[in-house]
Amino acid sequence: MDRADVFVTSKLNNGFHEPDAARRAFDGTLSALESDYVDLFLIHWPLPTLYDGDFVSTWRVLEEFAADGRARSIGVSNFQPAHLDRLAKESSTVPAVNQVEIHPYFTNEDVRAYDEEHGIATEAWSPIAQGKVLDDPVITRIAESVGKTPAQVALRWHIQRGDIVFPKSATPKRMKENFELFDFELDDADITAMADLDRGESGRTGPNPDQFDYIPD
Repeated sequence: MDRADVFVTSKLNNGFHEPDAARRAFDGTLSALESDYVDLFLIHWPLPTLYDGDFVSTWRVLEEFAADGRARSIGVSNFQPAHLDRLAKESSTVPAVNQVEIHPYFTNEDVRAYDEEHGIATEAWSPIAQGKVLDDPVITRIAESVGKTPAQVALRWHIQRGDIVFPKSATPKRMKENFELFDFELDDADITAMADLDRGESGRTGPNPDQFDYIPD
């Protein structure tokens, strides 16, 4: 496969938010990839309770990577509207992407609406809630009616709502299924029925970005 056929995304580890540390980490990423650029580079978490909440200085370092062409686009992950508002007020670059948890049990509508209003692409991580939605009666019923798997139905739901998805699998059969999302459509009633499965904060599979401050060893 040609390099042009691959869209390479990487993230800044939580332990490297300070500007010089972020520069070293990015250099290490390029070295590990044996590439002189990445297509997209993200701040993984805002870490609002650490570094005096200063993810803006980290973002300005990512702007450097974009300016010199080593990151063809830059974005964020797990940023809430308040975090994005700070970036808008204190920097000059709108994130290309905000990668956040979204699935039928946690539709994350406030973040999605903010992203859409400000021209930020929303990318859904944990799009099937780590498998938790696959046995849901609503989703299994829809899957039976369209002749697809529950995972395919959940991923198609994301696509029709306008979210980017990147399902994770090490199983060739499931990888193949993950590509077979474009030969069927869900009707409006099915889209609504799945959105109605939203459980709000209790539906999260990951931590709340307003509170998460973990730095790995």
